[in-house]
Amino acid sequence: MRKNYGRSERRVMRHGTAIKSGIRIVIVFAIALVPATLKPADAPPPGKGTPRLSGDLIIGARTGYSMFAGPYGNTFRGSYCVGTSLSYGNQGIVKFLAGEIDFSYARHPMRESKRSYLQSFSASIGPVFHYPVARFFQPYAGISARGSYIHLHAENTRKNVKSFKPGLLARAGFYIPIARGFRLRAGADYSLEYLSGKPLHGLQFIGGVAYNFNADLSREGGTVEDSGLRADRFAAKGAKALAEGRVEVAKEYYRRALELDPKHSKAGDGLRAIVKAEADFARAMKLSEGKRYYEALAILEGTEGIIPQSVTELKRIRGFLAGEIPVLERKGIDLYETGDYRGCIATMRRLLVLDPDNKTGSIYLPRAQKRQEALERLR
Repeated sequence: MRKNYGRSERRVMRHGTAIKSGIRIVIVFAIALVPATLKPADAPPPGKGTPRLSGDLIIGARTGYSMFAGPYGNTFRGSYCVGTSLSYGNQGIVKFLAGEIDFSYARHPMRESKRSYLQSFSASIGPVFHYPVARFFQPYAGISARGSYIHLHAENTRKNVKSFKPGLLARAGFYIPIARGFRLRAGADYSLEYLSGKPLHGLQFIGGVAYNFNADLSREGGTVEDSGLRADRFAAKGAKALAEGRVEVAKEYYRRALELDPKHSKAGDGLRAIVKAEADFARAMKLSEGKRYYEALAILEGTEGIIPQSVTELKRIRGFLAGEIPVLERKGIDLYETGDYRGCIATMRRLLVLDPDNKTGSIYLPRAQKRQEALERLR
């Protein structure tokens, strides 16, 4: 008998040691996460000023159904549970990861007597991973170190047992953003503790609501509330920055939008347009260095609305070639009057590249094009 008792005692000690080791790992991970989440998010784009702290600071409340499985599954009835949680995550530091502190209460009547019960007050802390699969669907999963104050009241024996039990908690479920800062939560929690040397397997099926106090900071890219809406905001900021001539800022905003939504059409189109314009501008500068000015002008006109330096370069080249305007005007008119409409079209196009508002080019180019089209139809 004593031998069996010794084995049971050793098993309890081994279980307790395993749980304590798991708790230490989770706590160390959580402590390591805290300094990172207190750092500022990604530095803002050039010209945006000092970095600011941002991230999800979310408080939530929940309720649900709680039950036990395993050795105590037939001892206690299923019952209600309630809880609250506080979580923080910073997407600029660790993407799709948050730290969560959770408090819960449950009361389970015993099957043999409704007046007998087991009630528990629990606290847990640990990391929660989440991923926005879609705009309104964000699955999550996490593991936490858990401590429970357990009160067992047995009416038949008039016995009251109160004790603290360390344990582990694993959870999974999903969030559904419903409004700015608010989101619904549904999921399942599994807990493991040891009671009288036997595993106490707890299962909770929960639903609740949460609010993000830092929802306004989503404009700076720190939160995970609604990646689709934040991608739209970044794309809009990129378009505004581009219109103001801040190309590098626009590129940064477009990239952030694409990180949140890789298929965002406006951000993708905007970033591709900038990349193409930058490549065209570099090619135009090489042509200009090779004194192929008219080719450079034709390319620079296509980059004028994106690359601010294009405006300066266009003015420089046009000023340098201004003396050729009267020559091109006379040449184009002569070609038109002699019936060389193709030559007139080429000359007037070159003239308009050099001087977009030139009246002679604006008059003779469409005339020559119509005459050339008429000749081609007769053939």
